[in-house]
Amino acid sequence: MDLRNMKSNVTLNTKKESDEEKESDDDDDDDFKSKMQVVGFESDNEDNMQDDNNQDNDIPDENNEVNKIEFEAFNDAQPKLSTLMILEMCRNIKDKIMFPLLSNFLCIVAPLKILEALKTSHIYWPANFYKNITDLHMLRILLDYNKVSTNQPLCSPQRDESIELMLKTRVKEAEIIRGIPGAHINLNMTNEDFLDSEDNLFVQRRVPHDDLHKLVKYGDLPIYQGLKEDQSKAWIKQSLFEKLDYQTKLNCVREEAMVIALERYLIPMISNNQETSYNLALARICTTLTKGWFRQFAIDNYPRLSNLDKNLLSIAHDVIEKFPIKQKKPVVFVPDPETLAIFETIRRYTEKISSFEDLYDFSCESKFSRTGIKITSPVKSDISITVIITTLNTYHYDCHPYTKWSASVVILPSKDLEILSGKNGKDKDNLNRHAIISQEFTDPLSIHPYYGHVRNQKEKFFNLTSKHIFALEIEENHNNDSWGMLEGVGEDMMCIKAKSADHAASLLEIPDFTGDLLFKYVLYYLNPTLKDNGETPLKQWVNKLKAKGDIPIEPNQHLWYQAWNYKLNRKSNH
Repeated sequence: MDLRNMKSNVTLNTKKESDEEKESDDDDDDDFKSKMQVVGFESDNEDNMQDDNNQDNDIPDENNEVNKIEFEAFNDAQPKLSTLMILEMCRNIKDKIMFPLLSNFLCIVAPLKILEALKTSHIYWPANFYKNITDLHMLRILLDYNKVSTNQPLCSPQRDESIELMLKTRVKEAEIIRGIPGAHINLNMTNEDFLDSEDNLFVQRRVPHDDLHKLVKYGDLPIYQGLKEDQSKAWIKQSLFEKLDYQTKLNCVREEAMVIALERYLIPMISNNQETSYNLALARICTTLTKGWFRQFAIDNYPRLSNLDKNLLSIAHDVIEKFPIKQKKPVVFVPDPETLAIFETIRRYTEKISSFEDLYDFSCESKFSRTGIKITSPVKSDISITVIITTLNTYHYDCHPYTKWSASVVILPSKDLEILSGKNGKDKDNLNRHAIISQEFTDPLSIHPYYGHVRNQKEKFFNLTSKHIFALEIEENHNNDSWGMLEGVGEDMMCIKAKSADHAASLLEIPDFTGDLLFKYVLYYLNPTLKDNGETPLKQWVNKLKAKGDIPIEPNQHLWYQAWNYKLNRKSNH
């Protein structure tokens, strides 16, 4: 409906009505007792009134008990649900519309003041942030809350006491269900500790965070430096911020948003769109990356912050060119002397498949790589197996940013690889189906499994066969927290599939050479890893299991082997 035609000043039902008012409202009370709802914008709470299963009655009948709504009597000393507060405030609202999906389904249209408070109640959560922030400021414009000059700050409105109580109640209800956005943030620590604590920052920094501030500053120094009493701490003082003029306050938020855009999206080349990156960074400031008064200022003044006024792409290109990423030395896991002797014997019969190296694809939205080896049997030279390891890193950064890492290990007879290659050259339907569902890359062999949601089924891997010894997928949703994975790392954030490699090992006919040794050897020879800190959540999960005693601490093994062995044993024991 057109909100512009609604009355902004509506007397809400917050006081006890007089006898005369009650008499005049009898007809409205009858309507209220029939099937009605408060109509508003989407909220984080899905509080739906009871549905009428009898849809044959086109006209509500007050004698039909199904069409009546009865409310539990609440003691005023006890807290009420926010939904009940809204219904009570809207009881005598005259504006009603017919719900289009069901005949004669009357709905109360909540006043703009209530709609604005409903939007405010879940504005801190990242889900649907862009729609919510647009709706919020549209409502404030219709209510004349933002009717100030451009050199004056936009502020949260002064609300009626009953609406303010409903708002606080609804926020608490949402926090109970969804947690408190930004609750984990602790600014009373050093700058480095704040940025790097617990290896949660999913960013490979080329330059220090504070140096990026110098590249986007509006004056001689970054604005935030003048707001600190202790330059070594991340904490900035509200009292010093309040002394700034309004334009400087806006620029302070802009500087932080630009640094985040550079550090998280443009410099890592996750995005090459500076406006998109800036808006993503600003959304993080308004939700989970900050908290308290600074976050509230950003939300209230969002319309005046959403324009980017600096060329971030040129800054990002300069940083990428001048400061290459320092490559971390891969962790090499050295097996015990007895196992190493076996591996060195097999190494003579191992050949790396160089043709797979041509499949590397480091595009903007995905990083796909493949390595492989061919192991010939020392006993029969005409028998060999091929091992193929594939990794894929996918970024999404438009509306709901997240990163996916996936890996797979395939072991098959070498002759089957030739058949597989020829088959997939002809089987375009299977290949195209894979490409469409994964939406990111086309696998020439169509052997890398993808993980998805299927209607009426549990989440599952697609394209997974008996040749897949190991399959892994990890998803990190950037809406969940500010710096990536936190303490709650668990199997709900990843999917791991493990199968025995005994059959593949038996094909080589090497005495006492088991599938366990084969998988260890493959990982020792190729030492695969997930790019761009993808190993971090897996490492945290493995460490968590080590602390519980589910995975042995010694001897030290490749991270993938620890996950594979744990899953394999767990499967065989149940």
